[in-house]
This record gives sequence, C-alpha cells and structure tokens, in this order.
Amino acid sequence: MRLEDRRRALLIDTLLAAAVFGLALATTNPLPSDGTLRALEPFGYVLIGMQSLPIIWRRRNPAAILIIVSAAFMIDRGLNYPSNWAAAGLAFAIYTVGAELQPRRSLLIGGLTIALVIGWTVVGIFVYDVPAESVAAELALLGFPLILGREAFQREHAMVALEARAIRAEHEREQRAADAVFTERVRIARELHDVVAHEITVMTIQSGAALRVLDDRDKVAAAIAAAESAGHRALTEMRRLLGMLRTQTPDPLPQPGLNSVGSLVAQMERAGLSVDLNVGGKVRELPTGIDLNAYRIIQESLTNTLKHGGPGARAQVDLIYDDTALTIQVRDDGRGASEALAGTKPGQGLIGMQERATILDGSLEAGPRPGGGFRVSAKIPIPA
Repeated sequence: MRLEDRRRALLIDTLLAAAVFGLALATTNPLPSDGTLRALEPFGYVLIGMQSLPIIWRRRNPAAILIIVSAAFMIDRGLNYPSNWAAAGLAFAIYTVGAELQPRRSLLIGGLTIALVIGWTVVGIFVYDVPAESVAAELALLGFPLILGREAFQREHAMVALEARAIRAEHEREQRAADAVFTERVRIARELHDVVAHEITVMTIQSGAALRVLDDRDKVAAAIAAAESAGHRALTEMRRLLGMLRTQTPDPLPQPGLNSVGSLVAQMERAGLSVDLNVGGKVRELPTGIDLNAYRIIQESLTNTLKHGGPGARAQVDLIYDDTALTIQVRDDGRGASEALAGTKPGQGLIGMQERATILDGSLEAGPRPGGGFRVSAKIPIPA
C-alpha cells in the first residue's frame, strides 16, 4: 500500500474509533437504575476505551487488536457494567481479521474468538442471570462481520488478480507488438541487403570493368549502361522499401520469383560472371513466400560469387523440383569466396539466406568447397 493510502486509512480508522468511543460514552448511563448492573467506575471507562480506541491500528495487526478488544469486551460483561456501543469496536475488529488475513488464519482466529465470547456469555447466563437472548445477539455481532470480512478479502484479491492479468495482458500485447516490429525490421533489412547490395555490387563490378576497357568504346558503353540499369533498380527498390516503412501499406510493386532466375543469370553474365542454370523436376507454381525467398537465396549466392569469386569464376545453379521440396544448389569454382569467408563470422548475406530458409521450415548449408570455390545448398519443403 502506498504511503498516501496508508495515511488515508489511518485517518479513517482514527475517526471511526473516535466515533465508536464517543457514541459509547453518550449512550451509557453511569448510574443504572437496574440494581443488577454495576455503576460505571473509572475502570469501566478504561474498558470502553479498550473496546473502541484500538481499532485505530486494526489494519496494522488485526489479530492482536481483536484479542485486546475481545478481552476488554469479556471483562466488561464479566463485571456487569451497563451495555453500550463500545461493543461495535469488537465487530469492526473481527471484520478486519476476515478482510485482512488469509482464509485459514482468519477463520481460525475469528472462530476461536466467537467460541470464547459465546462460551463466556453462556457462563454468565448461569452465574449472573445474563439474558439467554444475549447469545444470539453476540453471535450476530461477531458472525456477520466475520463473514462480511471474508467476502471483502475475496473481492479484493479477485480485483488484484484481475488487475494483474490486465497488466500481464498489456505487457504481452506490447511484447507482441515489439516482436512484430522487430520481425518487420529484420525482413526489411534482409530485403535491403539482398536487393540493394546486389545492385550496388553489379554497379561496382561494371564501373571497374569500364575502367579496365577504356580503349574499347563499345565495352565501356555496355559497362556504363549496365551500371546505370543496376543503379535505377537499386533506387526503385530503395523507394519501395522506404515506402513500406512510411506507410505500412502492402507492397504495390510485383516481387520477383523463380520465373525471373533466367533474367538474373543474364544480368550476372553481363556483369562478367559466367552462370550455368539447370532446372530439374516438374516445374510448377509455388506459394509466393517460397517463390520470393528461393529467388533471393539464388540472387545472394550469385552476388557473393560475383564479389568474391575472382576473375574467370564460373557458377552453377541447380534448381530441382520434387513432390515435397525445392532444392537449390549454387556452386562456383572461384577462389575469393573461401579466402574471404574463412575464419570469419557469417556476413549479413549468409545470415539473411539462413533466415529465409528457416522461416519456410527449410534448411540451408553454405561453405567453401574442397579444392576451391563456394557452395550454397538449400532445401525448402513445398506444401501439398
């Protein structure tokens, strides 16, 4: 409980105790006309205070306050002082036991208190001619507040549990939203790397080729044209991806698929990489996710060969369809790939390819080939 709430509760209990004490004094006749009752002596006033004022601290230690108040009540009745409203303090004390303590403890303490008070009253019936109806009155005075306190305890804990579930649900919703944002960021980062980095690699290779063939006007023009085309494609993809970040709308541009692998191979050959494409099995239409990610794996593999394979490197792309899976193998005989990647952590491209295969429940292996070159092998299951 917060400090402000504790202070408010203490103020309420202080006013409640003062009200019970004042009401008890106002309703007590210190000189009863009934000869069986004792006149209210100073000790009687002390007992009135002990039955009412301790409820100021009833929330701090409910069991101890109930013991004090019930003991004062029983002594007051045993000495045969006039009845008064101080007994309300006992009702508040036993209510607090029910409302603040755990179920078993509250029932044990409350039940024991009721048994002692009722037993003491029964003794008074035989010894002091206490009216028999006092048993029913005291049973109501103690039983109903205890039951009400137990209900308050259950309601309070139900509210706390409900609030905790609401907070937990809110945290889970925020976590799901954060996970979704992270997943989308990873996807866009993968697209940026696989698409834009590919086009920039082509631009770099073609620019370098243009520098090496400055004396051949036709070759220079072809290299510059290829670099320009790659630059336009890179800008288009950048605009598309930035539009996805800004608008959160579906991508309006068509995505490439395996039917574009031929164009990709032609682009690589124009950039100076010789590529052999082999398609086996029964070619058929694939789900969009498989189609796009399979294309990106081939694209990234060929881009790595173009970057690291070295002059004269050749690549072999095998695309095999069967009834249950799509198998992709990209192999090259270059020297740069194994040298550049040996002993280093996987780059963003390899990580991206692994992620693409994983999200499709597939597998991917990549690494240097014995005798030189590099190999990427992926197997992606095809839904029935």
